[in-house]
Amino acid sequence: MVRAIQEVEPTCFEQAVGNLKWDNAMDEEMATLDANATWELVVLPKDKKTIGCKWVYKVKHNINGFMNRYKTRLVAKGYAQTYGIDYEETYSPLTKMVIVRTIIVMATTKRWSLHQMDVKNVFLHGDL
Repeated sequence: MVRAIQEVEPTCFEQAVGNLKWDNAMDEEMATLDANATWELVVLPKDKKTIGCKWVYKVKHNINGFMNRYKTRLVAKGYAQTYGIDYEETYSPLTKMVIVRTIIVMATTKRWSLHQMDVKNVFLHGDL
């Protein structure tokens, strides 16, 4: 089997902009964010500061190692926040591996079938 040539992933917007494949991926991400109404422009209160954002780029491959698609995410620079000033509490709604393993063991024992899926921008639909 011949593996695909690894494409270099941009590390910043300046490296990606102008490349049709990455431009299309960024347009798709922005269209999804807009369609899901995940943001709106507001007036910033005088005593608050903005949190910047950054594009993250990833080339996704299929099971055979061939390039599947170009994926981008627009993420907030949460690391720029200061505890006690910008936020008081944090939450991480992630599943621990021990839970995943427990579910797999239960499914095997009870002869359940398991399915895996990915939903684009699903994390953006939760109440904050």
